[in-house]
Amino acid sequence: MTTTTSPPGPPTTTARSKVSNALTHPTRTIIKSFILWKLFLLAIAVGSTLVNDRAYDTSADLLLIGNGEPLSVNDGNGVAELLRNFGKRLVTRFTSWDAIYFVSSAKRGYVYEQEWAFGTGLVVCVRGVLRALQTLSLPLPLATSPTALAEATTALLLSNASHLLAFLVLYHLILLLPLSCGSNSSSSSQKRRKLALLTSLLHIFSPAGLFLSAPYAESSCALFSFLGWWFYARSCLSDGKDVTGRRREKETGSGLTVKGDINLLLAGLSFGLATLFRSNGILNGLPFAWEVLGILSGLVTTSGGRGRVPLLKTLRRLIALGLGGIFVAAGSIAPQTVAWLRYCPSGSLWLSNKFLSSSGVEAVSGTSGVSGNTGGYGGSGVGAGVSAGAGGGLEDLVAQEEAREWCGAVVPSIYTFVQKHYWNVGFLRYWTLPNIPLFLLAAPMLAILVKSALDQLRQRPQQSSAVVNSDGKDKTSPLAPPTSGPTTSFASEPSSDAVKSETVIHQNPESTTTTAQQRMQILISSAAAEQVLLAVLAVSSYHVQIITRISSGYPLWYWWLAQQLIGGDKEKKLGKGIVVFMVMYAAIQGVLFTSFLPPA
Repeated sequence: MTTTTSPPGPPTTTARSKVSNALTHPTRTIIKSFILWKLFLLAIAVGSTLVNDRAYDTSADLLLIGNGEPLSVNDGNGVAELLRNFGKRLVTRFTSWDAIYFVSSAKRGYVYEQEWAFGTGLVVCVRGVLRALQTLSLPLPLATSPTALAEATTALLLSNASHLLAFLVLYHLILLLPLSCGSNSSSSSQKRRKLALLTSLLHIFSPAGLFLSAPYAESSCALFSFLGWWFYARSCLSDGKDVTGRRREKETGSGLTVKGDINLLLAGLSFGLATLFRSNGILNGLPFAWEVLGILSGLVTTSGGRGRVPLLKTLRRLIALGLGGIFVAAGSIAPQTVAWLRYCPSGSLWLSNKFLSSSGVEAVSGTSGVSGNTGGYGGSGVGAGVSAGAGGGLEDLVAQEEAREWCGAVVPSIYTFVQKHYWNVGFLRYWTLPNIPLFLLAAPMLAILVKSALDQLRQRPQQSSAVVNSDGKDKTSPLAPPTSGPTTSFASEPSSDAVKSETVIHQNPESTTTTAQQRMQILISSAAAEQVLLAVLAVSSYHVQIITRISSGYPLWYWWLAQQLIGGDKEKKLGKGIVVFMVMYAAIQGVLFTSFLPPA
C-alpha cells in the first residue's frame, strides 16, 4: 500500500505567512530577535573568557573581584577555580575600556576630574537602583562588598533593558512619521508596519554591538533620544486637533494646541536625559532651534490677514520650544555646573557664600582679603569668626587651591578640558598618520550617516501617509495620537477643505502646507541635519572610530536602511550589503571588546 503525502506549500507562501505573523505580533517578534542576538553576543563573551581567562588588562578583575581571589587558572585551583567564579569573570569581560570609569564612579562617586568625561546618567541610575534596593531591606551582600561587582551587574541590566525599550519605542515612532514605504506601492498600513518592524530590528543588529549591552551609556542615550523624537512627532500630529481628536474646521489659528506644547516639553525632557547619558545627545536640540527661527521669521514677514496664528498661541508655542531647548541643554550644563562648584575656587566661593547667606552669616566678600596673598583669584574675604590676616580660614583654603585651566575659561567646561587634556580630543587633533586605519574603519558608518541624510533631504513629501496602530486595528493605540476622527493625512496637495481647516504658520496664509505637515518636515529634516553634523564632528574633532557606537542613537539611518530593504532591486542589494557589514562588524568587535583589544 502506497502512502501519499501532500507536498509542502511553496516557499513564497511560507515566507509570506511568517511575515504576516511577524507583523501581527510585532512586539513578540522584536523581543525574540532581541533575545537571540543577545545570546549570540553572550556566546562571544563566553568564548573569550574560556579561551583566555586573563584579559590583556586586569583593571576590571581588580575592580570587580579584588585581590582576594585568583585571576587565572594558573593562580590557585586551576579550572575548578575558574568555573566557580565564571559568572563574575563574565561580568568583568563586559566591563572593559570606558565601562571601568562608569562602574568606578557608580561605586564611590566622581573623584578624579578625568572621570567627568563620562556622562552622569548611567552612574546616577546605578546608584539610585542599588540605594532603592537597600532601602527595601533586600538581602544584597554584593551591594555592601568593597568590590564594584554589584554596580557592574546593575549597569549591565540597565543597559540591556534600555536597549530593549529603545527599539520598542523606535517601532512606534516610525508608525507616526510620513515615510516612504516602497517605491512601487502605496503607503498602506501593512507596509508601514513592515517598515517600522524592519527599522526596529535593524537597531537590534546595530554595529554598536556589545556597547549596547556593556556598562556604557549608548543604549540609554538611544532610548531617551527615540522617546524624545516620539514625543516630538506626537506634538506635530496634535496640532490642529480638538480634544476629541478631530480636525477643527472653522476656528482660525487652531494649528497650535496645548497638547502640542506639552508634548514638546516632554520631548525636551527626554532629549535632556539622553544628553545626561551621552554629550552628543545635545544635537537633538536642533528641531527646537529650527522651529523657533521659523516662527520668528514668520512673525516678521507675516502681516495680518486670514490664516494668521493668534499672538497668544504663538507666544505659548515659543515658550514651549524655548523650555524644551533649555531642558536639552540642561543635560550637559547641570553636571558641568556641579563639577565647577566642586573643583574651581570661584565655584567654591560662590557655593560657600550661598551657604553662609542662607544661614544668616556674613558672606565671604571679595574685598577684604588675606594680606599679601590673593592666589590669583582677586581679593579673598574672611568668613565669620576668622580675622583678616589670621590665616586658616575658608578664603585661605580657596586661595591656596591650585586653579585648573578650565576654571578660568569664558565657558568653564570640565568636559571639554578633560577630553582635550587626557584624550587629546579637539579640532583636527586626531589627524595623524597612525590614525589612518581608524578613519578607514569608521568610513562605512560615516558614509551611511551622510548618504541616508542626503537621500532623506532629497525625498519629496509623501502624497498620503496615514498614522496607523501597531496592531493594524481601528482602535486607538496608547502610543499613537487620537484617531477617532478621520485618519491624519499629509498630502502635498490637500483639498480645499483641508486648507480651510488648518492654520498655516511661518508661511503665506494662502499656502497649502498644514501646520502638522510643515512641522513633520522640519522634524525629519532636523534628523537628517544632525546626522550630517555628527559625521562632521566625528571626522574633525572626535576619536573617529566611536562613530559606530554613538550613531546608534540616531533614528534616521535605520529607517533609511529599512526603506532600501523594501525598495527596488538596486536598493535591496545596497541594503543587504549594509546589513552584512553591521552583523560582521558587531561580531568581530565583540571578540575584540571582551579581550580588551582595540578599537573601542
